[in-house]
Amino acid sequence: MAIALILAAALAWWLHKRGELLPNLARLVGTGAAALIALRMIETGKPLLALLAAGAGFFWWKTQGSKSAPPTDEAQALALLGLPRGADADAIHAAWRGCMAQAHPDAGGSDDAARAVTAARDLLLARMTAKP
Repeated sequence: MAIALILAAALAWWLHKRGELLPNLARLVGTGAAALIALRMIETGKPLLALLAAGAGFFWWKTQGSKSAPPTDEAQALALLGLPRGADADAIHAAWRGCMAQAHPDAGGSDDAARAVTAARDLLLARMTAKP
């Protein structure tokens, strides 16, 4: 159980750094609770209840959907793309391509995640052209 808690904490930290923890908190908590219930049912020798709990967790994960909110300020956009302050247009485009490779629905991401990454790129590029 201690290893599971350490792994959950590491996952939470990683999602927080990517800016995806809070928008998806209900989705992650519900699925995690169902997974813990399923594991407990396996431990107590109730495989049918474990399968039912796992199915409920999967249903919760699918119905809640990813909620990657588009960035609203420069700091959020930079964090989403993993860029330092003052990045140039080439760096912004390169970071966008790298993030889009993971966020695109065809690569296992979601429409919301792809929109958020593109919005971050557009916001940063717009800020660059607006500065004197």
